[in-house]
Amino acid sequence: MPWTGKTFAAKHNHSLSGKAASKAAKIATHVLESTGDEGEAIATANKLAHGNKLRARGVVSNRVHSKMKGKAYA
Repeated sequence: MPWTGKTFAAKHNHSLSGKAASKAAKIATHVLESTGDEGEAIATANKLAHGNKLRARGVVSNRVHSKMKGKAYA
């Protein structure tokens, strides 16, 4: 099921809005099409959205953020 930003934010991550929600929905839809695993799609989109929010707030630098990609958050 392809998500829109609005539906993804409403069902899977209430803290997202606007562009971030649309980007997460696009990521989730792509992962779902690639793997067929809805849980993995949602988790991946939320993880990347969370990392992008941290970078936008200045909590982590771009260099640290690029190292975090593909790694599970503790």
